[in-house]
Amino acid sequence: MSKLSTVLVIGACLLAAAGGYGLSQLQHGGEEHAHGETPSTQKPGTTAAAPSESLPTGIALSDLDGHKYSLDDYKGKLMIVNFWATWCAPCLNEIPILVKMQERYGAKGFQLIGPAVDDIEEARRAAPGLKFNYPVAVGTPEDMLELMSTLGNDQGGLPFSVVIAPDGRIIERQLGEYSEVELAGLIEKYLPH
Repeated sequence: MSKLSTVLVIGACLLAAAGGYGLSQLQHGGEEHAHGETPSTQKPGTTAAAPSESLPTGIALSDLDGHKYSLDDYKGKLMIVNFWATWCAPCLNEIPILVKMQERYGAKGFQLIGPAVDDIEEARRAAPGLKFNYPVAVGTPEDMLELMSTLGNDQGGLPFSVVIAPDGRIIERQLGEYSEVELAGLIEKYLPH
């Protein structure tokens, strides 16, 4: 790993740790700042998107083999873009559930995409053991953090998912893990019939 890559990965780790600390503070009642102000950060959990909010067009990604694709390629399917990293324990806990959902609903019009907020080589090394059955997107940690911000996560917390309707509307965002039951319910609710 080059020195620049190491610095970028460490920076991403520190950003994620800060986001995790912030999430912990929110979950454990630390919702007030020292000056009595309520923070403007997104709380962990699900947030609904505005009814007319659409996925930005032209989001280009690269898979683990360097092939280019776009989120626009999956228009017409219910899509979940799930940001993860190899160093994120909640992400690694959630991936088997995501794999199961892709297997169960993929033929019915559902598509997962997994951008890795990680060093490309780390993501490549981890992928076989994680048994992905959906596309994994890779790029520099900065590019993935920028994409995550574009899709509504300015905190940098992981895992982070964006649920996109078949017509390209953003339905909701989830900061933190999905349980198998809630994810199956969500997919069944919005799956094209």
